[in-house]
Amino acid sequence: MPNDILSMVNESGGLNAKVFSLVRLKLLASLAALGPDGATYRELRAALDINDGVLFANLNVLKEMGYLASGKITSEGKELELYTITTEGQDEWKRTRTWLCRFLHCGA
Repeated sequence: MPNDILSMVNESGGLNAKVFSLVRLKLLASLAALGPDGATYRELRAALDINDGVLFANLNVLKEMGYLASGKITSEGKELELYTITTEGQDEWKRTRTWLCRFLHCGA
């Protein structure tokens, strides 16, 4: 058991500490599950119950890190911002999820 704990601690050095916030984990998990279809700002706000300021700030951080991409779409005559996860974001989410599952012993 102690060796397993040491290996997990050592592996944690390969994770991006900027991802470890509940909001960012929710965003990465949700957008990873949606794949290339992504979600609009409104959809993310409603589904994840995150207020505008927190959502906007965290989406921008993930975009700056290269984990999310965004673009404009038109829906029902309105221009909306669509967010999708990038390949780098998918890779980081997989790495983070695997480590979290090992940490929590959920068998990943």
